[in-house]
Amino acid sequence: MSETLLTLREAKAAGVGARFVSICSVADLATKPTRNGGSYTELTLADASGDAKFKVWSDSPLRAAVEALRPGVPVRVGGLVGDYNGKPDLKADALSALTDAERSDPALMGRLTPVSLQDPAVMARALGEIVASIPHAGLRATVESVLEAHGERFRDSVAALGVHHAYRHGLLEHTLRMARVVRALLPLYPAVDPSLALAGVILHDIGKIQEYTRLEPGMSKAAFTRAGNLHGHLVLGAFLVREHADKVGLDPSLRERLEHVLLSHHTLREFGACATPATPEAVLVARVDDLDAKLSAVEEELRKAPPGQEFVQVRGIDGHLLTTPPRTGA
Repeated sequence: MSETLLTLREAKAAGVGARFVSICSVADLATKPTRNGGSYTELTLADASGDAKFKVWSDSPLRAAVEALRPGVPVRVGGLVGDYNGKPDLKADALSALTDAERSDPALMGRLTPVSLQDPAVMARALGEIVASIPHAGLRATVESVLEAHGERFRDSVAALGVHHAYRHGLLEHTLRMARVVRALLPLYPAVDPSLALAGVILHDIGKIQEYTRLEPGMSKAAFTRAGNLHGHLVLGAFLVREHADKVGLDPSLRERLEHVLLSHHTLREFGACATPATPEAVLVARVDDLDAKLSAVEEELRKAPPGQEFVQVRGIDGHLLTTPPRTGA
């Protein structure tokens, strides 16, 4: 009889004492000190449903297998579901590499790679309609030029390495949601220029196509590129905007304002912004970005919350999230 594979989320929900077998990708390996001066390895495994940390001590029978691992390698892990402070805690007692046949199986590798729940083709069409609605011809042409050159990469890219939209098509999903929010708010804020706001929100994270590696099938997590480490997506995005704005002949003063939206959308310098938002359009995009990131992190944690657990820690909101829905009949 073939084994029943569980996702990590399913394994955590299986109940204390249940046995699990999962196919995962190595997300991280870290050597950490023990209280007595020794060390242990903290192994983080991930699949499309989430991740789990495993402690591998120096005398563990899994030690040799762990020492041969590196990030990105797919493995089979087995063990028992335990409990730690009232939360599910997976304990590994078996760890092995996948065979070549398993590594070439698209269905098996597909278990590892998180993907947006939304149809990317539908999202791309919806965003295209918003691009076409930008009133100013030069700003519209700038956005169209960027997406024509980098559209495929933009549609596939993650929006982050964790917290929110850290999956294939995540950047497209994040951008579309933000663009819809901005378009809905424009009638309420006449001081905000519609063309600059829409162009800015659509391009605000475009630098992430160069900041992060591709999330290929079989991978559970993207990583920083060399350019991502050296520059970051705010600067990389401004580079792209300047290139395409000059290509279509956008007025330099509008190009400067558009670049400012990208360079300031993290709101504060301590949060990574190159400048604080200094135009109505930059203020709007920065606040909508923060809103969508936080609510998307909340949605993701609600999907992942183990059954019966009332509160979960959510890094995106710097606190705990109540997982039980309100009784409003909605």
